[in-house]
Amino acid sequence: MRFGIVRSTADAAVSDKKHTKQAPEPLGRESYGEIEQQLGYSFQDRAWLERALTHRSVHMKGVKSDYERLEFLGDAVFDLTVAHLLLDRHQEAHEGDLSKMRAALVNTTSLADIARRLKLGKFIRLSRGELASGGAERSSILADVLEAVIGAVYREGGYDVARDVIERLLGEQVATVTPRDPKTELQEALHASGSDAPVYRLECVEGPEHSPIFISVVEVDGQIVGRGRGPTKKASQQEAAEQALSHLRGADEIDARFILKPSDDSGDDKKNVEALAQEQTITDGGVK
Repeated sequence: MRFGIVRSTADAAVSDKKHTKQAPEPLGRESYGEIEQQLGYSFQDRAWLERALTHRSVHMKGVKSDYERLEFLGDAVFDLTVAHLLLDRHQEAHEGDLSKMRAALVNTTSLADIARRLKLGKFIRLSRGELASGGAERSSILADVLEAVIGAVYREGGYDVARDVIERLLGEQVATVTPRDPKTELQEALHASGSDAPVYRLECVEGPEHSPIFISVVEVDGQIVGRGRGPTKKASQQEAAEQALSHLRGADEIDARFILKPSDDSGDDKKNVEALAQEQTITDGGVK
């Protein structure tokens, strides 16, 4: 037999209610101006935007449908627009490289980052269950909603307007994106040399709230080996990894400290460093 405090059903309900964090209700049409300002486009009919912000879990009177059909359309518009922008900005790039660059710009992570920058999460209409489980900040939902918003812009304003919006949202990423993945290259290089995997840390955020600049550092064996800036955390991490790789390619003193671990069994660390440096070749394509 277990002894404890017996609570009435009413008391238990009150106590549970006190300890249950209620998710905030989404903002309505009267606040859509915030989104429109950042998009640089004002809807003639905000019903399009409301639909783009409505998850399939919502079943309310007066709601025609959810965002899934607009998401399907927006996905295609994003792919076409980014293809056009990349062709214009990277005129010497081959088809394979263009495909890699488009994949780097149009994926769940990058689209969700843009959606967070626009603060779309506080506008998404979700069921109470989805709200309580944090659906408004889930990357998959945020990316889908962003595509749906672009689909809504396209339906009302046409392709040229949608393209202008996407170009503003991506900013300099279209010019700076590369078919390479510095983070992957750095991890492969460190793995080949027997060092620990790199650790990325957000150092600070600068600039205005509507256009932040993220500054990240990459650490190896507890030492900062690269620092990067970018409009998203991912972009700043890629730049930090690129800086670390440039040190590695230069085979300078930093490399000897963070790429190579000292050996307990060797009495001649300098000789080991020189031997490994001769065997290791770093290229733009990775470690060979």
